[in-house]
Amino acid sequence: MKTHHAAALALAGWYLMLPPTGRDYPTGNVDAPLSQWLKRPTTYRNKDECEHVLDRDIRRTNSKNRQVWVNIYKQAQCVSTDDPRLKPK
Repeated sequence: MKTHHAAALALAGWYLMLPPTGRDYPTGNVDAPLSQWLKRPTTYRNKDECEHVLDRDIRRTNSKNRQVWVNIYKQAQCVSTDDPRLKPK
């Protein structure tokens, strides 16, 4: 692997992305382009950390019996900050 490519990979983080919601999609529109998904404000160091936070959020929300949010979090994704699908088309 070239040095500049390895450095770029090291700089990439991970976003926790939630599908957009609305009247027609109260629990999230998973078919919407990823560029339209809600990006949580934190950037995680790696995919494992992001997925750990997502799992924790699902468990916390479920324990509070907030089913709509549980369903939204179950559709959430951890996405690399350099994923080309994040760029608007």
